[in-house]
Amino acid sequence: MSKLQKPDYIIFIGSSLYKDLVIRGHIERVYPYIKDAIHVDKYPTYKDDIIEETLNILKFRKYPTAMFVLAKYFDRVNELLQDAGFKEVDKDNSKIYTVNGTILVVKKIDIFSQLPKPTKINNRSIANFKAFGPENCLEAIEDKLQEHASVVKVLPTWYNIEIKDNEGEELLIKTVKELNVHLLPIRSLRASIIEYFSKKGKTISCAESCTGGLIASKLTAISGASKVIEGTMVTYSNRIKQEWLGVKEETLKKYGAVSEETVKEMLIGIKEASNCNVAIAVSGIAGPTGGTKEKPVGTVYIGIKNDDLIMTKKFNFKGDRSFIQEQAARASLEMLIYSEPEFFDFF
Repeated sequence: MSKLQKPDYIIFIGSSLYKDLVIRGHIERVYPYIKDAIHVDKYPTYKDDIIEETLNILKFRKYPTAMFVLAKYFDRVNELLQDAGFKEVDKDNSKIYTVNGTILVVKKIDIFSQLPKPTKINNRSIANFKAFGPENCLEAIEDKLQEHASVVKVLPTWYNIEIKDNEGEELLIKTVKELNVHLLPIRSLRASIIEYFSKKGKTISCAESCTGGLIASKLTAISGASKVIEGTMVTYSNRIKQEWLGVKEETLKKYGAVSEETVKEMLIGIKEASNCNVAIAVSGIAGPTGGTKEKPVGTVYIGIKNDDLIMTKKFNFKGDRSFIQEQAARASLEMLIYSEPEFFDFF
C-alpha cells in the first residue's frame, strides 16, 4: 500500500465503528502517517448537526483529514456536506472537499470489510521512513533518490527519509530490495519503540554515564512510556558505578570506566536492580576534556542486555560535548531495536 500523500487525521463516523472494527494500535501500524484519530459516535441518523461537529473538529486540523463513513450513511453525509455549500471532487471512490482551507476526504467503509486505502492528495510530501543499514548502502539510497526525497543522516547507519513523489517511493522500495537495509514506515523511532515493547510486554532500564540520563529522557518523552520504562541510573562516578551497579573495583582499575568490560557489568547491575527485560548501558568520554591517546574524546561504549543476549559496541563519535552525547543516545536506540529480531517485521 502506498504511504504517499495521505491524510494526517481520521474521523470515524458511525455507531460503534471505532469500538467494533478499529483498534487504535492497528490503525497506527497500518496507517503510520496518521497523527490522530477521532470517533464521532452520536449521529446514528446523521442529522444536520453532524456538519457542525465536523467543522468544529476541522478548526483544529491544519492537515488533510479522512472521514470514514459506514456505507449505509455515506450518501447522506455527502448530501449534508453539499447542502452546506462545500464542493466535492470524486476520486478513488471517495469524495474530496475543501472545508475552511482544510482538505476533507470522505471514504465509504463496509461493516464487513477492512478499512479502505486512504485517498492520495496532490502536493503532499507525507511518506516518512527510517532506514537502517551499512553506511555505504544508505549512501547509495541517498544517491538514487536525489530530488525525489529529503534525506537526513541521523547516524552513518540510520537515515530519516521523507519521500516527495510516487517515483521516489518506487525508487526507494526497489533500491532497498537490492541492499542490506531495514526500512521502517514510521514517523518516530522513539514512539515505535514504546509501542513495540509495550505490545511485547517487555520493560527497559538504563545505566547511563556520559549521556547523563539523555536516553531515558528521550524515551520518557513519549506518551505510554510508563508501560515500558522501569527507570534509569545516572552512574557518573566510579564510586557510584560500584555502589549502585556492582561494577567491580578491579574492573575499573584494569580496564577503566570507559571500556567494554565496565559496560557489561553495568548492564548486569541495572538489570538486577530493576528486574527489567532489557538493559541499556553507556560509558564514554564526551569531552572536551578527559580524552587520552588510547581513548580520545568521543570514545563511547554502549551495551544492550536483552534477556540472555548481550551486545556491546565501541564508537568513536566526533563533535562537541552535546553532539557526542546526542549521537551516543541515538546509537543506543539503534542498538536496542537490533536486539529485537521481530522489531523490523512488526511495523
